[in-house]
Amino acid sequence: MKFFALIVLIAGVVANKRFDKHQVLTLYPTTPEHLSFIQDLENDNNIVDFWSPDDATSVKINEKVDVRFSSAVLGNIKMKLQEQKMDYEVKIANLQQLIDEQLDLKQMRASKNGSYDYNVYHTYDEIQQWIADTANQYPNLARKSFFATSTEGRNVDMLTIGKSTDKPIFLIDCGVHAREWISPAFCQCFINRMLSQYGVDPQVTRMMDEMTWMIIPLLNVDGYEYTWANDRMWRKTRSKYDTFCTGVDANRNFDINWSGEGASTEPCSNTYCGPSVESEPVVKALSDIIRKYKGNIQGYIAFHSYSQVFVYPYSYAYEDTENAAQLNDVSSRAASAIQQTTSKIYTFGPGYESMYLVSGGSKDWAYQMGVPLSYTIELRDTGKYGFLLPESQIDGTCQEMFQAMIVLAEEAITNT
Repeated sequence: MKFFALIVLIAGVVANKRFDKHQVLTLYPTTPEHLSFIQDLENDNNIVDFWSPDDATSVKINEKVDVRFSSAVLGNIKMKLQEQKMDYEVKIANLQQLIDEQLDLKQMRASKNGSYDYNVYHTYDEIQQWIADTANQYPNLARKSFFATSTEGRNVDMLTIGKSTDKPIFLIDCGVHAREWISPAFCQCFINRMLSQYGVDPQVTRMMDEMTWMIIPLLNVDGYEYTWANDRMWRKTRSKYDTFCTGVDANRNFDINWSGEGASTEPCSNTYCGPSVESEPVVKALSDIIRKYKGNIQGYIAFHSYSQVFVYPYSYAYEDTENAAQLNDVSSRAASAIQQTTSKIYTFGPGYESMYLVSGGSKDWAYQMGVPLSYTIELRDTGKYGFLLPESQIDGTCQEMFQAMIVLAEEAITNT
């Protein structure tokens, strides 16, 4: 698509990106020609951004596709879609408007009188301070520890919570993809509820007494900081490997079918797998934790957005795990718990079926390392807001997902 070339060069040098009149279109490919057209779009990554699935190679005939287009090419794209006789609908009409409206609890933010507000999005510095404050506030239940140093030199910290540090482990990470802000927001409210309700809520108390929870509230700290300061739609890390483009998709960087289907070896792709396995410091640190505690980690969850899906292995191949029936049953019960809480519908299934193929992903690798309950959980929503879920939906997300976590924790406890 050569008509994008000049715009790509211009877009690459603009800081503090705005997305005025960018649109997210839902495309409905029904023919091989439609599929080829969509896959050709990925060559223009700076102005064509795949949202769901997250790369063109995962697009399938008769399955809808969410793609963000720059206003500069939108007219041409719509004309070509008509020429291709491919149906589409406008899912988000003006992306910048959603970005401007995402922090929609400004009045509440201003009225908290300095206390930490779990219903708004926080910056990297605020989250770091919160981690330290939380460990100080609950010295008998929460322990802060250094996890990794990012490529750009930022600290990545972990909170280990529970009555004891020698119980079976449930490992959680949030924010591996920078633009998925609801993920670290959930991690924070989950930790807060576990700590504040210990000794009050019997379910929380059991979860804290019977499990050791190792939680990284914000994994991709460099990318996350970049979404606040420069480019709200940034996804990857901020690593540089002597290439024109920056960043690696950390969820394509683990040692399971690395660089295989569902991952890209092109540095400018949003699903770039990196120059080597575990090239990213946060991926190496997470892998080291799983290796260190191999045999004692009963559950692992990587929280993402969006789509409202419980995704279990495998994603790298059309293959089921030995405990697929268990993972399906747990997912079904967790989804039911959510529906009973907020009426939201979460689907579930192995990654190859419920989402799309992903090589080098964390949940597949964790399962291969002996973690029986291994999940990626895609939080709200199903595309109305996509990665720009308003602050007013943080609380509902936290409420529903906490009920799911009760189900997952109980499964881990009873099967230890």
